Amino acid sequence: MLASLTRADTVAATSALRGLLEGLPPEARIALCAHTRPDGDAIGSVAVLYSALTAAGYQATALLADNVGVPQAYRFLPQTTSFVIPSHLDASTVFDLFIALDTPDFARLGEAGAFCKAAKTRVLIDHHPQRNPYTELTIVATDAAATGQLIWGLLPELGLERSAAAARAAYVALVSDTGRFAFSNTDDQVLADAAAMVGAGADPAAIADRLFGTKPLAALKLDELILSRITLENEGAVVASWYRSEDLERLKVSSDWTENLVDLIRVVAGTQAAVLLVEGSRGGRVSLRSGGAFDVSAVAAHFGGGGHFAAAGITWPDKTASCADMLAALLPLLPMGPTA
Repeated sequence: MLASLTRADTVAATSALRGLLEGLPPEARIALCAHTRPDGDAIGSVAVLYSALTAAGYQATALLADNVGVPQAYRFLPQTTSFVIPSHLDASTVFDLFIALDTPDFARLGEAGAFCKAAKTRVLIDHHPQRNPYTELTIVATDAAATGQLIWGLLPELGLERSAAAARAAYVALVSDTGRFAFSNTDDQVLADAAAMVGAGADPAAIADRLFGTKPLAALKLDELILSRITLENEGAVVASWYRSEDLERLKVSSDWTENLVDLIRVVAGTQAAVLLVEGSRGGRVSLRSGGAFDVSAVAAHFGGGGHFAAAGITWPDKTASCADMLAALLPLLPMGPTA
């Protein structure tokens, strides 16, 4: 089992990162990058650190891991207009410092991984447990609800400003990874940090409207499809549903609107775990959720995935597996309800 690291454990590493930043020459280039298929914490984490570093005069590049743009739901953040896809960089570019955010596994840096390898120095800031270190310096706190929250806490220690722009990005990260402050990772520190972000300029109502209050009709049709395919498994202890990439094409819905779809089904009364299966041309994916009494991250790890106790994901190792195949492999590891 991986050790649990708290924010108190990051003091020395944070001091080392401040030393790295202060020792950089004025022309030094810094890359900031989170994981492929970025969610709110990934985009928010990059945006908050990008704001703070550029405001302090550093030459920072906000780099996406995939050669696709920022998901539509997060484009209201002004920092996202500066995000760059890997294919728009010269392949020979060498960054003086590459800071990976919210990405515990190197493979999840996707197309940006080559720039991480080539960088002179690498740093990871994350709230996920790290299994295979790939950076010289790591700042990991598994007690943080979001990487964006962790970065928000680190800014003063790094000598960086908590601006209004940084506060809005950090709030996006935090509200996303706590499920609007409804998940079991919402604690007193989460609420205190959220209050500080609001005090610094984040507008909770405006952010909630952009993230959760606006959706294209096609995305609602996808929600409807997923709800129509719900099944109860393991004597009612597990709720499951699925969709295929061709469903997105048929409904004309962008993959930008597929984040957190598992939350549609996790609310079924009496269930202990939720499973959303996705069958795509490049292989399958699984999203897992629990109410906090069952460790879905242990199930994900069995198939090479990862995440947290109550929320985890898997990029399925067998690229030819169907949704039915994946569900059959998962169910023996998931909770079982009372038998008749």
